[in-house]
Amino acid sequence: MDDTAAMKILDGVGLKKTPGRIAMLNIFLEAKNPMTQQEIMKKLSRVKLNYVSIYRTLETFVEAGIIHKVESGDRVWRFALGNEKKEGHGHPHFTCRSCGITECIDEIKVPDKIPLKIGYIIEKQELFLKGLCPKCSNFK
Repeated sequence: MDDTAAMKILDGVGLKKTPGRIAMLNIFLEAKNPMTQQEIMKKLSRVKLNYVSIYRTLETFVEAGIIHKVESGDRVWRFALGNEKKEGHGHPHFTCRSCGITECIDEIKVPDKIPLKIGYIIEKQELFLKGLCPKCSNFK
């Protein structure tokens, strides 16, 4: 894969363009669904990054707004390209209870501002949906 898009993203947020960061971003650019740290490690098998380096890079990417973290009720973080801090980013995530795949459902928008009683402050909102994906539900 051409590294141009990954380097442009890193330039845009002011991060150093290291081979590990470029390799990780290329994985996110190719990914169709949010991935666990274990899945990312498997895809990075050709790049010599240890577990701690991958974890730190993921946290750096989250802080920079390059990727967002997805937790779908199973206590396993998944990571996907996109900035959860950006206004209008809010969307639900779907996890299949059969095969375990997790997907961003970009077609549905979660409102940025939800009216609450006075005194409540929303610091983060997450919406996850569970059920069967089309493959597991034999949808044709």
